[in-house]
Amino acid sequence: MEKKTVVVPRPLLVTWICIILFLAGISNIIYSFTGAFAGFGVLYSAASVLLIILFFAALSGIWAMEKWGVVLFTILLGLKFALDIFVKAFSWWELALLFALVVFWINRKKMQ
Repeated sequence: MEKKTVVVPRPLLVTWICIILFLAGISNIIYSFTGAFAGFGVLYSAASVLLIILFFAALSGIWAMEKWGVVLFTILLGLKFALDIFVKAFSWWELALLFALVVFWINRKKMQ
C-alpha cells in the first residue's frame, strides 16, 4: 500500500521570505570571504557560514511546507543570535529575521 503525498500550497509571503533569505544567505557567505568579519575572531566567519548552510536546509524544509523546517529555523536563529551576541557582532537589522520566524510559525499549521 502506497502512502500518498499531499501537496500543500505555499503561501506567497512564505515564498517571498524564503527567496529573500536564500539570497541574503548567499550574499552573506560571499561577504564573509572579503575579510569583513576578521575583527570578530578567527572562527566567527566559519561558524557563521556553517549556520547559514544549515539555514539553507531549514529554508528548504519550509519551502517544501514541512514543519521540521520551521523548528530547525527557530533553533538556528537562536544559535545565530547567541553567536553574534557572544562575539559582539550582533546588528539590529538581524531582528528582521524575527518577522520571518513569526510568519513561518503562523503558517506552520498549514504544513505537513
